[in-house]
Amino acid sequence: MSTQPELYLQEMGLSEYEAATYVGLLQGGTSTAKEVAERAGVPQSRVYDVLDSLNTKGFVVVQEGRPKKFGPVDPNQAVSQFRDFKRREHVRKLDEIQGLGEHFLDAVEGADYGREGDDEVDISWSYPNRHHILEKLERLGDDATEEILMITTPESFERIANHHAELLATKAAADVEIRALISDDRALDPSVRERTTELMAMRRVQDIRGRLYTYDGESILLAFKSPNDDGYVGISTTSPHLYATLSQLFELLWEDGDPVA
Repeated sequence: MSTQPELYLQEMGLSEYEAATYVGLLQGGTSTAKEVAERAGVPQSRVYDVLDSLNTKGFVVVQEGRPKKFGPVDPNQAVSQFRDFKRREHVRKLDEIQGLGEHFLDAVEGADYGREGDDEVDISWSYPNRHHILEKLERLGDDATEEILMITTPESFERIANHHAELLATKAAADVEIRALISDDRALDPSVRERTTELMAMRRVQDIRGRLYTYDGESILLAFKSPNDDGYVGISTTSPHLYATLSQLFELLWEDGDPVA
């Protein structure tokens, strides 16, 4: 049975074996892999992989020698290093989404998919006018009844806040949950910040390049600068399955974000 510290570590994202191994090292101090396996109840065949993973995530230091030994990182430092690890991982996933989106556009540009008016799956793109993207965001926001989530830049957030001020106020008054993750590369305009803090919860995060907007558990819009840097590309789709994955990414970034002051 897992101890309470192990359960917290698993909630943070460690596996059962990783959590047990780190707690075992905290209890027993620097140890060989064999000692770790016996103390933590980890199979000998798995213990080196688990220790390598913990080292990558910032929980374990390696002492070279014969035999090699492993020591626990101080818990405060370990938690901080793990947050940095997760942040890098999230940024990498966002960059991967953007790259896949660009490949997707190259693959479907000019092709004829489906019949006009068939909206069972709604995919659209605009090149290169951001006005079309704002119009699509407004339509999606107008239809939202439960939740609006944004991962965006200060520039785009301010544009949305100014263009859709009345819509956002209406949705907030109707108890639609609105949350925004905004990159921290520059401060928000004070008037925008003051107005929007009354309508939604906001946090700042690092290294946001693409823009991601999701609505009501199924509608998604991804926007980013075109490969030639001469405009914006907007991709929208309706997919509960993709939404579930992206909302998990949002929640992980939200946990790491800093409240907007």
